[in-house]
Amino acid sequence: MKLDPTVMRTMNRQDFRVLQAVETGMKNHSLVPIALINSIANLRHGGTNKIISSLLRDKLLSHDQSCGYDGYRLTNSGYDILALHNLKSRGIIAGLGDKIGTGKESDVYLAITPRNTQIVLKFHRLGRTSFRDVKKKRDYFMVNALSKNKKQGTQYRTLPNSWLFLSRTSAIKEFAFMKALYDVDYPTPKPVSQNRHVVAMGLVRGVPLY
Repeated sequence: MKLDPTVMRTMNRQDFRVLQAVETGMKNHSLVPIALINSIANLRHGGTNKIISSLLRDKLLSHDQSCGYDGYRLTNSGYDILALHNLKSRGIIAGLGDKIGTGKESDVYLAITPRNTQIVLKFHRLGRTSFRDVKKKRDYFMVNALSKNKKQGTQYRTLPNSWLFLSRTSAIKEFAFMKALYDVDYPTPKPVSQNRHVVAMGLVRGVPLY
Protein backbone atom coordinates (compact mmCIF):
# COMPACT_ATOMS: atom_id res chain seq x y z
CA MET A 1 0.00 0.00 0.00
CA LYS A 2 1.29 3.43 -0.94
CA LEU A 3 1.34 6.19 1.66
CA ASP A 4 0.58 9.60 0.14
CA PRO A 5 0.76 12.36 2.78
CA THR A 6 0.28 15.13 0.21
CA VAL A 7 -3.51 14.95 0.69
CA MET A 8 -2.97 16.62 4.08
CA ARG A 9 -2.08 19.87 2.30
CA THR A 10 -5.67 20.40 1.18
CA MET A 11 -7.40 19.06 4.30
CA ASN A 12 -8.87 21.39 6.92
CA ARG A 13 -10.05 20.95 10.51
CA GLN A 14 -13.52 19.81 9.45
CA ASP A 15 -12.06 17.09 7.21
CA PHE A 16 -10.10 15.65 10.11
CA ARG A 17 -13.15 15.85 12.40
CA VAL A 18 -15.19 13.75 9.98
CA LEU A 19 -12.33 11.28 9.57
CA GLN A 20 -12.03 10.99 13.36
CA ALA A 21 -15.81 10.60 13.64
CA VAL A 22 -15.66 7.56 11.36
CA GLU A 23 -12.78 6.16 13.43
CA THR A 24 -14.82 6.59 16.62
CA GLY A 25 -17.87 4.96 15.05
CA MET A 26 -15.82 1.98 13.92
CA LYS A 27 -15.22 1.00 17.54
CA ASN A 28 -18.75 -0.41 17.60
CA HIS A 29 -19.75 -0.65 13.94
CA SER A 30 -18.37 -2.58 10.99
CA LEU A 31 -19.80 0.18 8.80
CA VAL A 32 -20.50 3.61 10.26
CA PRO A 33 -23.85 5.10 9.11
CA ILE A 34 -23.97 8.71 7.97
CA ALA A 35 -26.31 9.69 10.82
CA LEU A 36 -23.74 8.56 13.40
CA ILE A 37 -20.92 10.35 11.57
CA ASN A 38 -23.01 13.54 11.63
CA SER A 39 -23.69 13.12 15.34
CA ILE A 40 -20.07 12.50 16.31
CA ALA A 41 -18.50 15.12 14.03
CA ASN A 42 -21.09 17.72 15.07
CA LEU A 43 -20.04 20.26 12.47
CA ARG A 44 -21.47 23.67 13.25
CA HIS A 45 -22.61 24.44 9.71
CA GLY A 46 -23.13 20.91 8.43
CA GLY A 47 -21.48 19.81 5.22
CA THR A 48 -20.60 16.28 6.31
CA ASN A 49 -21.78 14.74 3.02
CA LYS A 50 -19.54 17.02 0.97
CA ILE A 51 -16.55 16.24 3.18
CA ILE A 52 -17.21 12.50 2.94
CA SER A 53 -17.23 12.80 -0.85
CA SER A 54 -13.78 14.40 -0.80
CA LEU A 55 -12.46 11.77 1.65
CA LEU A 56 -13.78 9.03 -0.63
CA ARG A 57 -12.09 10.69 -3.60
CA ASP A 58 -8.76 10.70 -1.74
CA LYS A 59 -9.34 7.04 -0.71
CA LEU A 60 -9.23 7.86 3.00
CA LEU A 61 -12.69 6.32 3.43
CA SER A 62 -14.47 3.46 1.71
CA HIS A 63 -18.22 3.11 1.14
CA ASP A 64 -20.10 -0.15 1.54
CA GLN A 65 -23.67 -1.45 1.76
CA SER A 66 -22.91 -5.01 2.85
CA CYS A 67 -24.62 -4.52 6.22
CA GLY A 68 -27.90 -3.52 4.61
CA TYR A 69 -27.36 0.24 4.85
CA ASP A 70 -25.02 2.91 3.52
CA GLY A 71 -21.93 2.92 5.69
CA TYR A 72 -18.34 4.07 5.72
CA ARG A 73 -15.08 2.82 7.14
CA LEU A 74 -11.54 4.09 7.38
CA THR A 75 -9.06 2.79 4.86
CA ASN A 76 -5.47 2.08 5.78
CA SER A 77 -4.56 5.38 4.12
CA GLY A 78 -7.13 7.21 6.23
CA TYR A 79 -5.69 5.70 9.41
CA ASP A 80 -2.18 6.68 8.27
CA ILE A 81 -3.28 10.29 7.71
CA LEU A 82 -4.91 10.53 11.15
CA ALA A 83 -1.71 9.31 12.82
CA LEU A 84 0.49 11.66 10.79
CA HIS A 85 -1.82 14.59 11.54
CA ASN A 86 -1.60 13.86 15.27
CA LEU A 87 2.20 13.61 15.22
CA LYS A 88 2.48 16.82 13.21
CA SER A 89 0.03 18.70 15.45
CA ARG A 90 2.04 17.70 18.54
CA GLY A 91 5.29 18.90 17.00
CA ILE A 92 6.79 15.40 16.71
CA ILE A 93 7.29 15.56 12.95
CA ALA A 94 7.40 18.30 10.33
CA GLY A 95 7.68 16.12 7.23
CA LEU A 96 7.73 12.57 5.93
CA GLY A 97 10.61 11.15 3.94
CA ASP A 98 11.34 8.00 1.96
CA LYS A 99 10.35 4.47 2.85
CA ILE A 100 13.46 2.70 4.13
CA GLY A 101 12.04 -0.71 4.99
CA THR A 102 9.12 -3.10 4.50
CA GLY A 103 8.40 -6.09 6.69
CA LYS A 104 5.65 -8.69 6.96
CA GLU A 105 3.75 -6.52 9.44
CA SER A 106 5.18 -3.01 9.09
CA ASP A 107 6.42 -0.23 6.83
CA VAL A 108 9.28 2.02 7.95
CA TYR A 109 9.77 5.64 6.84
CA LEU A 110 12.20 8.43 7.53
CA ALA A 111 10.71 11.61 8.97
CA ILE A 112 12.01 15.03 9.91
CA THR A 113 11.31 16.86 13.18
CA PRO A 114 10.70 20.62 13.53
CA ARG A 115 14.34 20.84 14.70
CA ASN A 116 15.47 19.32 11.41
CA THR A 117 16.45 16.00 13.00
CA GLN A 118 15.80 12.72 11.22
CA ILE A 119 13.73 10.11 13.03
CA VAL A 120 12.01 6.89 12.00
CA LEU A 121 8.27 6.17 11.76
CA LYS A 122 7.20 2.53 11.91
CA PHE A 123 3.67 1.86 10.62
CA HIS A 124 2.30 -1.41 11.97
CA ARG A 125 0.38 -3.36 9.29
CA LEU A 126 -1.14 -6.39 10.97
CA GLY A 127 -3.26 -8.50 8.65
CA ARG A 128 -0.97 -8.09 5.65
CA THR A 129 0.26 -11.62 6.28
CA SER A 130 -1.89 -14.64 7.03
CA PHE A 131 -4.91 -14.10 9.28
CA ARG A 132 -4.21 -17.48 10.86
CA ASP A 133 -0.63 -16.53 11.75
CA VAL A 134 -1.70 -13.27 13.41
CA LYS A 135 -4.40 -15.04 15.41
CA LYS A 136 -1.87 -17.65 16.55
CA LYS A 137 0.92 -15.23 17.51
CA ARG A 138 -0.99 -12.28 18.99
CA ASP A 139 -2.47 -12.77 22.45
CA TYR A 140 -4.53 -9.58 22.08
CA PHE A 141 -6.35 -10.73 18.94
CA MET A 142 -9.72 -11.14 20.65
CA VAL A 143 -9.71 -7.73 22.33
CA ASN A 144 -12.71 -5.44 22.34
CA ALA A 145 -15.40 -7.06 20.20
CA LEU A 146 -18.53 -8.76 21.37
CA SER A 147 -19.68 -12.26 20.46
CA LYS A 148 -21.85 -14.71 22.36
CA ASN A 149 -21.39 -18.41 22.91
CA LYS A 150 -24.96 -19.71 23.01
CA LYS A 151 -24.07 -23.02 24.66
CA GLN A 152 -22.02 -21.60 27.51
CA GLY A 153 -23.65 -18.19 27.71
CA THR A 154 -20.25 -16.52 27.72
CA GLN A 155 -19.19 -13.38 25.93
CA TYR A 156 -15.91 -12.34 24.40
CA ARG A 157 -14.91 -9.38 22.31
CA THR A 158 -13.66 -9.11 18.72
CA LEU A 159 -13.29 -5.68 17.18
CA PRO A 160 -15.09 -4.80 13.96
CA ASN A 161 -12.49 -3.80 11.35
CA SER A 162 -9.95 -5.20 13.78
CA TRP A 163 -6.84 -4.97 11.61
CA LEU A 164 -6.56 -1.23 12.16
CA PHE A 165 -7.16 -1.53 15.88
CA LEU A 166 -4.92 -4.57 16.27
CA SER A 167 -2.15 -2.64 14.54
CA ARG A 168 -2.69 0.14 17.08
CA THR A 169 -2.44 -2.34 19.97
CA SER A 170 0.74 -3.77 18.47
CA ALA A 171 2.27 -0.28 18.24
CA ILE A 172 1.31 0.54 21.84
CA LYS A 173 2.98 -2.63 23.07
CA GLU A 174 6.14 -2.09 21.04
CA PHE A 175 6.51 1.49 22.25
CA ALA A 176 6.00 0.45 25.88
CA PHE A 177 8.62 -2.31 25.66
CA MET A 178 11.05 -0.06 23.81
CA LYS A 179 10.71 2.67 26.41
CA ALA A 180 11.17 0.21 29.29
CA LEU A 181 14.34 -1.16 27.74
CA TYR A 182 15.69 2.28 26.79
CA ASP A 183 15.13 3.57 30.34
CA VAL A 184 17.47 0.88 31.71
CA ASP A 185 20.14 1.67 29.10
CA TYR A 186 19.42 -1.29 26.85
CA PRO A 187 20.71 -0.58 23.30
CA THR A 188 17.43 0.19 21.56
CA PRO A 189 16.39 3.11 19.35
CA LYS A 190 15.27 6.12 21.36
CA PRO A 191 11.47 5.99 21.80
CA VAL A 192 10.10 9.34 20.65
CA SER A 193 6.31 9.00 20.52
CA GLN A 194 3.42 6.78 19.46
CA ASN A 195 0.00 7.41 17.96
CA ARG A 196 -2.48 4.85 16.73
CA HIS A 197 -0.49 2.28 14.70
CA VAL A 198 2.65 4.42 14.33
CA VAL A 199 5.76 4.33 16.51
CA ALA A 200 8.23 7.23 16.24
CA MET A 201 11.79 6.38 17.25
CA GLY A 202 15.32 7.63 16.87
CA LEU A 203 17.28 6.81 13.73
CA VAL A 204 20.11 4.34 14.31
CA ARG A 205 22.95 4.84 11.85
CA GLY A 206 24.59 1.72 10.54
CA VAL A 207 26.53 0.26 7.64
CA PRO A 208 25.63 -2.61 5.30
CA LEU A 209 27.14 -5.96 6.25
CA TYR A 210 27.70 -7.02 2.64
